Amino acid sequence: MSHIDPGGQIGQKTPMKLYIKTFGCQMNVHDTDRIKEIMGKAGYESTDDPSKADVALINSCTVREKAWHKAISEAGRLRSRRRRAHNANHAVIGVVGCVAQQEGDHIFELLPGVDLVVAPDHYHLLPELLFDLKKDGIPRAVIGFDKGEPEDFLNIQSIAEANPVSAFVTIMKGCRERCAYCIVPTVRGPERFRPSSDIVREVEMLVSKGVREVTLLGQKVNAYNHAEASFVELIRRVDSISGLERLRFTSPHPRHMTAELTESYGLIDTLCESIHLPLQAGSDLTLKRMGRRYTAAEYLDVVRRLRAAVSDIAISTDLIVGYPGETEEDFEQTLRMIDEVQFCGAFSFKYSPRPGTRAAAVDDDVTPQEKASRLARVHKKIEMLERGFRKTQVGKVLQVLVEGEGRMPGQLSGRARNGQIVNFTMTGELPLREKRGCLMDVEITRANPHSLEGRAQ
Repeated sequence: MSHIDPGGQIGQKTPMKLYIKTFGCQMNVHDTDRIKEIMGKAGYESTDDPSKADVALINSCTVREKAWHKAISEAGRLRSRRRRAHNANHAVIGVVGCVAQQEGDHIFELLPGVDLVVAPDHYHLLPELLFDLKKDGIPRAVIGFDKGEPEDFLNIQSIAEANPVSAFVTIMKGCRERCAYCIVPTVRGPERFRPSSDIVREVEMLVSKGVREVTLLGQKVNAYNHAEASFVELIRRVDSISGLERLRFTSPHPRHMTAELTESYGLIDTLCESIHLPLQAGSDLTLKRMGRRYTAAEYLDVVRRLRAAVSDIAISTDLIVGYPGETEEDFEQTLRMIDEVQFCGAFSFKYSPRPGTRAAAVDDDVTPQEKASRLARVHKKIEMLERGFRKTQVGKVLQVLVEGEGRMPGQLSGRARNGQIVNFTMTGELPLREKRGCLMDVEITRANPHSLEGRAQ
């Protein structure tokens, strides 16, 4: 009798190799972890070397045009590498993620030689699809959205040994905000909420395996509102889990930053004193064109409430420059907002039209040169604020969750509650495995461009 391994290889007894290249946000990073676990149960082992892979997947992002191009280009490179190696019958190449949902079987026209296209809601089908592909060699595209039933949220069942300290937990899918420029509702579907009891059970499992910090994930995470619990009620339930030290969430929408939620900072012990709160623009006219459904004054009110709860809370943001219709005065209002909020970091981008969005039908009247100039001005201001924020940490004692070794020999590394990376020295010679996951008080002695340095107390 022929042996058929879980990965679908007839006569193959050794584990098959899986390579995944991930683009995009934390949601995609978490999805990659889900894929690895699903494929691991089917007999695959992960590899960082695409030349050794039996299956190579591109986990793609399409929020911006540049991200779309990166994913398509990487898939093209894998396809070319396979042709040069003359192993067309060996390595399977697949595109998963948001580009898969956006393009569907059109990817087979864009990139002849790609074998598999799978949207995020269908990752559980990957082993079955690969098995069928091995049998008949017919390329397959599986797209569309699930109904958001409890079983549709694929929770992580095991923890990679390399990083048992922190983990992401998905609490919702999709978005119905319909911002004019955003393709997320098209590629991630409508809002679907996971039962709070399932979320709590997953966090409890993660903590039992050594996780000390959890980040709750959702495209509009603070819009969570399941019949069992509101978002704040969910946070309280997670906070009560014994052994959990830290709790974060991303990405929230300013419109759903209720008074109850902002007051939770400083009251809920595990909730860290940092938040990534997308602004996008500081001009009310631009915000209205974007369909963001809040004003600059309303955003500032959220910031004031957050700082009333925790005076030194670290606030980072997302910014888009060069949106259609954005005048120099509109842009100057964004710069003034940056100064007023005093962000400690930002992801900032030039506007690029995404297919099927309302903004794509509007004349893109800001020149590429002006977009580049505005982005450079934003980057310069944000970099100055980042460095200034880090300098304010020198002399403070911060609680650091140890994640691994530091940049320099003899250093450990981790994150403070405010999200800053801290590399530090300590006395003693405990093995790293005994330090990982520990909370340590660290006196900050130096601010570097992208991290802090210190020594353990």
